[in-house]
Amino acid sequence: MKDEWEFCPFCGEETTTSGINPFESVFEDVEDEFKRIDKMFGSDFFKIPNLDMKMPKGSNGVSIIITSGDGKPKIQVRTSKGLKNLEPEIKRNLGVKPIEEKPSRRISKITEPETDIKTSGNKQIIQIKLPEVKSFNDIEVKKLEQSLEIKAFAKDKTYFKLIPIPSNSEIANKEFKSNVLKIEIER
Repeated sequence: MKDEWEFCPFCGEETTTSGINPFESVFEDVEDEFKRIDKMFGSDFFKIPNLDMKMPKGSNGVSIIITSGDGKPKIQVRTSKGLKNLEPEIKRNLGVKPIEEKPSRRISKITEPETDIKTSGNKQIIQIKLPEVKSFNDIEVKKLEQSLEIKAFAKDKTYFKLIPIPSNSEIANKEFKSNVLKIEIER
């Protein structure tokens, strides 16, 4: 990424917010964490800023993955062998929150729900009928690159729907009332 680029050439995501790169502080935090680890193992462990790594015997490394799905940086940290005991501390220092895993659900009969989509200006209103779905906790909505993936779990069936949306759109609102999921998309 070049400093003067306003949009990512790969995903099209805006790289600046009011002239501030949202990733800048994340990269600074990562660099600071590498410097801290470097002090623990001596000056040849990491060389900043080139990140020329020389790992101590018995360790394989540190993997830091920075992604953005909603314009905000998300960080994943993985370590192996000799650095495994440092992983919780590295995550804590970088502000990485544990990933909450939802309990797996038994997928029963898959059904495509009745869906109504209306477009007005830069908004798209999607209404999906989900009979027998008890609460919003039984619904998963994932924004993908150019679509929405909706899964909803009822007693004896699983509803599944893939809805195409423009890549530059965002979910503005979601609500579930009277067995109808309403999603507002804005471009």
